[in-house]
Amino acid sequence: MEKLGNYRFSMEKILDWRSDTEEEKKKNLADAQRDKLRQEALLQELIQENIKIKNESLSTTRIDILRRQNLYKVLLDERIVQQRNVLDQAEKALENARVELMSAHKDKKVMEKLKEKEYTLVMEQEKNEEQKQLDEMAALSFGRSSY
Repeated sequence: MEKLGNYRFSMEKILDWRSDTEEEKKKNLADAQRDKLRQEALLQELIQENIKIKNESLSTTRIDILRRQNLYKVLLDERIVQQRNVLDQAEKALENARVELMSAHKDKKVMEKLKEKEYTLVMEQEKNEEQKQLDEMAALSFGRSSY
């Protein structure tokens, strides 16, 4: 686009606001992605710990150790279920952040299209005004050379 000396988009503040909103939504999406990854890692740690306890219980014969391991395994099972719920919530938050970012991006694009259209209109008006002045000067010049 060419630059017009004193042209300023009539809704520039709204476009700026929508750009800022889009940036904020990008950050929210990145935060949601990091949180989901963190929750997945925690779930995997719990699952690995659970597998480790199961394997250890196969190699011991002492009843007191087996009881403790069984209690710990039950606790781990509960924590795994809870962590899966937390992970589900993190996935939903991630999806919501994606939807919000897409919406913010679409809103910004609408404003950018409006800016382009307004700029084109202003440029056409400027061009028409220049052409009108040139026509007037040509008519005046032609009028003088006729006499």
